[in-house]
Parts: sequence; C-alpha cells; structure tokens
Amino acid sequence: MTDAALSSAGDPFGLRSLDIDELRAKRGAKWQFRPAAYSAWVADMDFPVAPAITDALREVVDRNEFGYPAWGAPGDVSPAATLFAPRMAERFGWDPDPTRVHDLVDVIQGVRATVHHLSEPGDGVVLHLPSYHPFLHTIDEMDRRLVPVEWRDGAFDYDTLDAELAASGAAVWIVCHPHNPLGHVMRRPELERIAEIAERHDVVLISDEIHADLTMPGHDHVPLALLGEDVAARTVTVTSASKAFNLAGLRWAVMHAGSDRMHEAMTSLPGHYLGAPNLMAVVATVAAWTEGGAWLDAVLGVLDENRLALPGMLAEHVPGAVCKVPDATYLAWVDCRALDLGGNPAKVFRERGVELSPGSQFGPPGEGHVRINIATSPAVLAATVAAMAG
Repeated sequence: MTDAALSSAGDPFGLRSLDIDELRAKRGAKWQFRPAAYSAWVADMDFPVAPAITDALREVVDRNEFGYPAWGAPGDVSPAATLFAPRMAERFGWDPDPTRVHDLVDVIQGVRATVHHLSEPGDGVVLHLPSYHPFLHTIDEMDRRLVPVEWRDGAFDYDTLDAELAASGAAVWIVCHPHNPLGHVMRRPELERIAEIAERHDVVLISDEIHADLTMPGHDHVPLALLGEDVAARTVTVTSASKAFNLAGLRWAVMHAGSDRMHEAMTSLPGHYLGAPNLMAVVATVAAWTEGGAWLDAVLGVLDENRLALPGMLAEHVPGAVCKVPDATYLAWVDCRALDLGGNPAKVFRERGVELSPGSQFGPPGEGHVRINIATSPAVLAATVAAMAG
C-alpha cells in the first residue's frame, strides 16, 4: 500500500503515538547506548519508516531476491542514483548532469574521497564551526589543516575566513548545507558569498545536502550547484535519503561530481574500490523517493511543531537554556552556558537520565552547548525536556 493511500486523517503513520518502552526496546545505537534514559543524541528518528519502504523491502524478502541485482554491471549506476537528477529538478529546480552521478556507501565516504583526491596532506580544509564531528575527524585523520569559519552572533564570519585564505589558502571547503548542528539554512546571498570566496581563492566546494528534504516551512533549500555553471564546476554534491527517511543503517548515498577532477577520479577508480550499492538500501531509497512523499510531509509537520515548541519547553523546565529554532534538520542547538554546568553540560543531563550530544564534540565553539534530537513524538520530546530538569 502506498503512503498516499494511508494519509487520510489523524496519525496514519504512527508519528504521534510512540511508546517509550517500545523505543527503549529497539536494538539500534540510539536507544541501546543507555536503554533506561531518554535518548535524544544520535541523528536517528524515532518514527516508523514510511510504509512504502517497508512494503518494498518486504517484497524483496518474500521473493527471496538476495542475489546480484540486474543493475550491478561495471559502469552502471543504481536505480536510486538514476532517480537523483529528476528528483533534484522536481524538488529544488536543479538539473544536475546525470552522467556525473556516482553511487556511494554513505555521505562521509564521498566527503573523504573528495578530500583525498583533491587535496594533499597539509592542505587547508575550510569548515563551518561548530561542525558535524565526522568532518572534524576527516581533517584530523587525513592530516589536513583546519581553516575555520566560526558562528558569531547569529551568522558565520566570512570576513575572517577571507583574510585567512588570503594568507594561507585552502584546497577544499566542506559545506554542510543545511547545517548540522545549527539547523541553519543558507540562503542564496550567503551561498553566493561562499561561491565568490571559493572562486577567488580557487577552493573546491563539497556540499553535503543530506538534510535538504528536512527544510522547515518558511525556508527554502537552494542546492549550491544551482548558483551557476562556474559554481557547479567546482562543486561536489553528496546526499542520501537516509536522514529524511530514517534509513541510516542501510548505507547508500550519491555523489554529483561537478568538478572535472573529481569526476575523472571517480571514473578512473577500479570497480568496487569504493564498495557497491546495497540492494536493500537502493530498494528503500527508490520507494522513499517515488512513494514516500505523504509520509515525509507528515514527518515535517511533527518536526515543525516540535521545533517551535522546544524553546518554551526549555524555558519551563531548564530556565537559562537558549535554543535557536532550527530552520532545517531535526537537530536543535542549545546554549547552556548560563546554567553554570561547566564545559560539558551533556554530562550533567546524562546523570539526570537524558542522553544528548555534547557540544564539545562539534569543535571548541561547542563547549557549554548540547545538541538535542527532536525527531520523536511531541509527548516523548516533552518528557525528555522535563527530565533534563533532574
């Protein structure tokens, strides 16, 4: 049964009727890390996945089709990758060249492959701070030099970055767009500033757009490569259905290599060097992108409600904790510095029975902050925030 057939009224997808005991019984990392706690840390949703996805996966199981897929020949892209270009055109008005699309295992693989091929050890990598921590690990583990763009007074400081690049340069710029952990949507003027700086200093842009489908009402996602041919030619876009459709464990992502150097690098690699697409992940993504629209709309409705309610919940139960209402994602960035809980308030909240992501995990500017996952029912979110009071 498709999502459209199930989206009549009420709570057809079970997004508002989550049971905390059932959540704590789940075997994934989010709830098994500390099963007795309220878990609002790692970026998994608590919601049941779209029925169209479970139906498609169940059909594979029922038909016992676990052999080599028909689309697995060398040089082929998967059916999910084939859908990427038309989906971008339909949702965001961007027409990527389908001949430059490549399957990946996950987004971080695409980021690291690009850093590897388009920079050398010691080269600078530009990164917005605070940052999704695997990007920080990428720079450290690959022996690159961090060139930070820090969040100051509600905006990123591009003036300081421009001066730093003039002095020391950089090879690539990882743009998390929409931004994790801030939930910040970069509007066209900001993207144009990024593109102008990148062109002037000859920096390749890696645009991680995995949260694009989770852009909230009142905001629009503009793909970085949509800004023009010159920008597209220095941009490598990576994304996946995994965040918006809660499929992280299935492991599939996609790259659009606008950069000639990166496209040549990807096409010159031996077959399967970066792995091969997972059959179930491809089936799930095709179902998500073709039949999951009603489910995604329902999820966005709950997330919108939660993001707008969160500041009031914090004011009631944890006075002094300040939350920027996220423009996108299901992750909220909470400033706890006024609470006098030290540099790692997540440790205090952990002792109170709530598991949050420590802000320090996202780089030095994150000290005194926590990231909270709001992808749950309004009732579970309310209980989570109430428990933060201890």
